[in-house]
Amino acid sequence: MEWTVVTVIVSLVGLLAAVATPIARLNSTIAKLTTQMEAFMNGLDEFKKRYTNQLQEFHKTHEDIYGKVNNHEKRITVLETVNKK
Repeated sequence: MEWTVVTVIVSLVGLLAAVATPIARLNSTIAKLTTQMEAFMNGLDEFKKRYTNQLQEFHKTHEDIYGKVNNHEKRITVLETVNKK
């Protein structure tokens, strides 16, 4: 009877070790993944800010260029009248 109890206890300890080891590794992996995801999200937020700022700069540059191109007829007329004199 005593050996049966010892066998059961050893089996339970072995089962516990067999289950606990992968769980501990999984927990460690999840912690690393969480840290990496936080860093990724921070980087993505910074990218969005830079992208928004760059779009605003592009929009301003586009408006400046479009304003000059849109006003080309007047500028050509002024140049033609200056050259005629």
